[in-house]
Amino acid sequence: MVEFDEELIERLRKVQKTIALKAIIEDRFEKPICKIAGVDVAYNGLNAYAAVVVLKLPDFRVIEKITYRDKAAIPYIPSLLCFREGPLILRALRNIREEFQVLMVEGHGIAHPFKCGLATYVGVLSGRPSIGVSRRLLAGCTCEVPKAPLEHKPILLNGEVVGYCLRPRNRAKPICVSPGSFISLETALEVSIRSLGYYRMPEPLRLAHLAANDTKRLHVFE
Repeated sequence: MVEFDEELIERLRKVQKTIALKAIIEDRFEKPICKIAGVDVAYNGLNAYAAVVVLKLPDFRVIEKITYRDKAAIPYIPSLLCFREGPLILRALRNIREEFQVLMVEGHGIAHPFKCGLATYVGVLSGRPSIGVSRRLLAGCTCEVPKAPLEHKPILLNGEVVGYCLRPRNRAKPICVSPGSFISLETALEVSIRSLGYYRMPEPLRLAHLAANDTKRLHVFE
């Protein structure tokens, strides 16, 4: 695993800023949306297990699922998750055969201190429309927390709307939704709402999370 110092971190920050400039926050895909993918990564020490699932809307039927195993290149460092998980996800996506319109990533998009969270990194480098969904706010603020199911409030960063705080259907704690690239703020929110089932996280991410952890358990007991 790579050893980190302030000089290396600063170089990675510059890469993030460059990628952020390439993000396009507008819809660059055909509608209506009928297929959406979700990706998540599970860990066992240095071993990382990425899972990608492709679902058909509106019934969340899984039409493809793949997993990819590799070593984590760097440790977890707040706001640098894209360099830990991004390369794994990009390699996993190469194995997907089914076409889909939007990729949902567990992490942030432009709602990030440098406007380059995991979803932006993956979206820009893969050329795929991407949405970041996270359980907590990393950057910016909301003036009010949504209270009713499916209620949403904007996330503001330096006076700019960069995403939405969204209350799930089951009244669980809100989630944070932000576009990664090649998708607009409004469509990122719309897709996230359409992807919510009866759990806190959207179904593409929930199912990818289960698949990644199932793969991890299989390898642990080999």
